[in-house]
Amino acid sequence: MNRRPLLVTVAVAGVVLLAACGGVFWLARADRGQERDCAAQVAAEEAKVRTDRHWTAKEVPGIGEYAEIHWQVDFPSFACSRAPGPTDSRYQGIVRLAPADARALAAGYPWAPVTGGAVEVWPGLSAYVPAEVRWRRSPAYDEGTRASVQFDPDRGLLLFSAAD
Repeated sequence: MNRRPLLVTVAVAGVVLLAACGGVFWLARADRGQERDCAAQVAAEEAKVRTDRHWTAKEVPGIGEYAEIHWQVDFPSFACSRAPGPTDSRYQGIVRLAPADARALAAGYPWAPVTGGAVEVWPGLSAYVPAEVRWRRSPAYDEGTRASVQFDPDRGLLLFSAAD
């Protein structure tokens, strides 16, 4: 009986098996690297303070042709997941309203002082909120929109929070 073909077959099968295992480990390691890259990109997106005019009166009624805006996005769920399903996004922004729009917004809803502690402003946006701000809320405003707002009519300053 000739053992040489059997040994060659076993050796070839062993090499193929080792290569396959190595490929699986390489793919798993590469996948972790992509997750790290994705996580770094998500962190950079969350840290970025945007000033583009993405937000309109459709999303945040009453903001009109605002003078200035600073906003950020947050991804509370794992945005790098490969699993199907929604990726939630939360937004927060500080809007400096034009004087006429601030007056119209103040007159259009009943506003009451915010009670129960300080309003949470994301760290990247806190530089745009003066220390003496006096936030007011209007449940009537929040009912009809996807955004909830705090408003300082004296400064024409609006803080909005929204989610997708």
